[in-house]
Amino acid sequence: MSQVDQLVSELSSQFRGEAGGAAGGLEALARSFLEAKLVVLSSGSSSTEQQEAHQKRLLFDIIDASIVDQVGLATSTAVLQELVCLVDRPEHGLSMSAQQEILLHLLSKIQQRQMAYDGVITGTRKALAKSLAAEEKWDEAARQLQSIRFEQSQGALNIDSVFPVYIWTTQLFLQAENLEQAVLSLNRAAANIMQVSDVEQIMQYRFIQARVLSLTHKYIEAAIIYNNIFQTNTRDAAGQLEVLGQAINCAVLAAASPQKMRVLSGLHREKLAPTLPSFGLMEKMVLKRLIKPTELEQFSQQLEKHQRELVAGGKTTLLGSAVREHNVFVLSALYTSIRFENLGRLLGIDTEEAELMCARMIAEGRMKGRIDQIAGIITFEGAREVKEVSAAISMKRQAAVQPPPMHFRETVHARWDGRIGNLCQSIEDAVDMLIERQPVYARTLFRRVA
Repeated sequence: MSQVDQLVSELSSQFRGEAGGAAGGLEALARSFLEAKLVVLSSGSSSTEQQEAHQKRLLFDIIDASIVDQVGLATSTAVLQELVCLVDRPEHGLSMSAQQEILLHLLSKIQQRQMAYDGVITGTRKALAKSLAAEEKWDEAARQLQSIRFEQSQGALNIDSVFPVYIWTTQLFLQAENLEQAVLSLNRAAANIMQVSDVEQIMQYRFIQARVLSLTHKYIEAAIIYNNIFQTNTRDAAGQLEVLGQAINCAVLAAASPQKMRVLSGLHREKLAPTLPSFGLMEKMVLKRLIKPTELEQFSQQLEKHQRELVAGGKTTLLGSAVREHNVFVLSALYTSIRFENLGRLLGIDTEEAELMCARMIAEGRMKGRIDQIAGIITFEGAREVKEVSAAISMKRQAAVQPPPMHFRETVHARWDGRIGNLCQSIEDAVDMLIERQPVYARTLFRRVA
C-alpha cells in the first residue's frame, strides 16, 4: 500500500465520527492529525535538508490523500485549511522555497474546484503571497492575491475581509513599481469603499489613493486627499507633519490653475505649515511673487524620485515646469500684454517655449488670454479687467481733485449694470418656473410675503 492510500485510510477512519460535527471539532482534529504526523517525522536523526525533504513529501501526500472521493468534503476542507496554517508557521522550520512548493502543489490540485474549496484557495493564495513578499517578490505576491475571485464565492461577501486584500494587492504592486496593475487594483477597492466601516482601513485606502495619484502625476487631486487626511488624522503629530508636507509638495507641483491657488491658500493657513522647509516656496506662490530658478534647489531635495522626473523632452523638471507656469500667472497680473520674446527672457526659456506654454494653459482653460502669433504678443484678459477696475478705484479716490476719464466710468458702470440686469432676469425666470411647476406652493408663498 502506498503512503497516499495509507493516509486516505487513516483520514477516513479517524474523521468518520466527526464528519457531520461542528467545524471547530473538525479543525482541532485536523490540527492534531497533522501535528502528530510531523512530530513522528521529526523524531528521526536525519539532517535538516533531509528532514525538510521528508516533510515536504509527507505534506504532498496528505494533500493528494485529502482530495480523493473516499474522504468527505468537510474533512478534506478542514485538513487542507489547517495544512495551510501549519506551513505558514515558523516553528516547523520550512524554508520559503519549500513553503511555496507545497502551497503551489495544493493550488494545482484544487484550483479547478473553486466552488468546493473556495475558502482553502483563498487562504492558500494569501499564505503564498506572504511567503513571496518575504523574499521581495512583490509582483508575484500581488498576482497571487489578484487571482482570488471573491465575486465567485458561494457565501455572502464579507467586505471587511475582502477590502484589506484589495489594499494589500495595491501595496504590493506599488512596491513592484507596476503602476498599471496598482491602479486596476485600487479601482477594485474604490468600488467597495462606501461599504467599509473600519476607520483604519478607510485611512489606509486614502493614503494609497493619494500615493497612486501622485505617481500618475495627478498632483492637485493628490494634494486634496493628503489635505483631507491631515484634517482627519489629528492624533499623530509626526504623521500630521509628514502628510501636510506631502500635500504641499503635490500642490506646488500641480499645473497652474485657480484650483491650485485655492488649495495652496488653504494649506498656507495651517498652523503647522511654517514649520516645514517647503513653506517658503509655497508662500511665494500664494502671495503671487515671482520665483527664481535658484530658489528651487532646496525644495527639490524634499521630493520623491518620481516627482523629480524630467519633462518637456528632458529640458526641465516637473518642479521647474510648475514654477514657470506660476510665474506666467504672476506676470499676467502685472502686464496687460507682453511680447513672447520678453516673456521668455523673464521665464528663462526661449520664445517658442513661452508661446507653447501660454497656448497650452489657455487651451486647457487654466488662463484667460489671446495670442497674436503674427505680432508675437499675448494679451492677458484677466489682467485687463483687474487693471481697469483698479484704475477706476484709484480715480474715484482722486475725484475731489480730478474727475476720472469717461471711458473708465462707462466700463465699470456698464459691467455693474449688466450684472444687476442678469441677476434680476435670473430671479424673474426662477419665479416664472416656480409658478409654472408648483402653482399651489407659489400662491401660498406669495400670500405669506404679502
